Amino acid sequence: MPPLIGQIGSLGTEQLYIPPQETQFDDGPSRMRRRSLFDETPRSITLKLTRAQFVVFRAFVRDTLNCGARRFTASVRQPDGHLGQRTCRIKGAVSETDQGRTSTVAFTLVVQDW
Repeated sequence: MPPLIGQIGSLGTEQLYIPPQETQFDDGPSRMRRRSLFDETPRSITLKLTRAQFVVFRAFVRDTLNCGARRFTASVRQPDGHLGQRTCRIKGAVSETDQGRTSTVAFTLVVQDW
């Protein structure tokens, strides 16, 4: 599988961290706390794959990841620009656009400790 760095302009996130959980009380200020024990950052990924790469990617997502249910380790571009190994998971559906000799796949990759 190619490194999960995405095409130019396809990377990005709508949130750099998961917002805290807020609990309202009848009296006094609301209480804020983290939602998870570690940081997760959703990244928008678009990959342009050859037919052979798409077959491998499809098998990886369906068989190895059990249709996206499992976590995996991948090379991901870090905020400083270098590639680093991170634990990831795919959130939601993976879309595919057939472009003849290539396929473009797009998905949300949730990166742990990005």
